[in-house]
Amino acid sequence: MKIMIFGASGSGTTTLAQRLSIERGFSHLDTDDYYWLKSEIPFELKREPKERDELFSNDFKQYENIVVSGSILNWNAQFYNYFDLVVFLWIPPAIRITRLIKREEERYGDLLITDEYRKKKYTEFITWASGYDQPGFPSRSFELHTQWLNKLQTPTLRLESDITIEERLRLVNEKIEHLSIHQELAFTEKNEINRTLYDLLLSADPSIEVINSYTHNNQIFVALYRTKIVGAFVLLPLNKNTIEIKNIAVKTQYQGIGLGKRLLEKAAVASIAKGFKTLRIATGNSSIGQLALYQKGGFELVGMNHNFFIDHYPDPIIENGIRCKHLLILEKSI
Repeated sequence: MKIMIFGASGSGTTTLAQRLSIERGFSHLDTDDYYWLKSEIPFELKREPKERDELFSNDFKQYENIVVSGSILNWNAQFYNYFDLVVFLWIPPAIRITRLIKREEERYGDLLITDEYRKKKYTEFITWASGYDQPGFPSRSFELHTQWLNKLQTPTLRLESDITIEERLRLVNEKIEHLSIHQELAFTEKNEINRTLYDLLLSADPSIEVINSYTHNNQIFVALYRTKIVGAFVLLPLNKNTIEIKNIAVKTQYQGIGLGKRLLEKAAVASIAKGFKTLRIATGNSSIGQLALYQKGGFELVGMNHNFFIDHYPDPIIENGIRCKHLLILEKSI
C-alpha cells in the first residue's frame, strides 16, 4: 500500500504520516527532504527538480508499503500514479497559523528576536503560509491543491476539519481497510447454502420460502474478503437471452464502500460468459438506495408488478419509512 498525505503547512501531514508509519509498519518519506538541500540554515537551498525527482523516485521504489508526507504538486507527473490512496488535510487557517507560530518559536527560540535574518525569514514564512487559503494565491494553495485532487484517478480521502490525530488515524485506517477489501475481493460459486449465507440472503429477501424457490439448482456467487463472506448474489436464467439477479446482498459492516457495484459488475461478467444478452434485476418501490445503485449501473425501469409484496409476503415490509408494495423490474443489455 502506497499512501500520500498532504495539505497546507501546519495542517499535520508529517505528524499523521509518522504515526501511520509506526502503526502499520510502513516506511515514511517526507517531500521536504527532497525539495530542500541540507544546509547550515535549513530550508534555504532548493534542489534542482531533475535531481529531486530522481532521488524521490529511487527511494520510493525501494518499499512495498510506504507513506509520503508533503506535496508533490508540479513534480514529475508520473508520481501522481504512484499511490493507492491520497489523503488531504485541511484545518481552519486561524488554528493552523497559530500552530505554525508556536512551532517556529519552539524551533528557533530567542533567535526570532535577536537574529535579524532569522526574524526576517520567520516573517516571510508566516506570511507565505497565511496565503494558502486566499483565492488566486500564486504559490502552494488550497485552490491549486483542490484542482490537483479533482484530476486524480487515485482514491482520495479528504479530512477537512480540526479533529484529533486519533480520529484522523481511525479514518485513514478505515479507508485503507476498504481499499484492501476491493483489492483482495474474490468470487466463488456455491452449490449449497449454509447458515451464514442464508442470513446474508435474508437481509435482502426476508422470506426463506422465497429464497428456497430460486436458489435450488441456480448459480449462487459469493464474494470473499480473505476467508470472510462479505456479499453474495443469485442468478436465475429466465430464457435463452435473459438472466435475472434474484438476490444481491452485502453484509451490513461492509456496506457503503462500493461492494454493491462490484457484485453487479461480477453478475454481468458471469452472465455474459454464459451467453446471455440481457441482465434483469428487481427491487421494491421502497428500496431507494438500491434503485439509485442499479440505475447508476446502467439498468433501466421496464415494468412493475403491482402489489407483489402484499400478495407474496405475509408481513408488511417497511423500508425508509415507506411500505414496500410493488416490485420494480429493471434491465440492462450486456
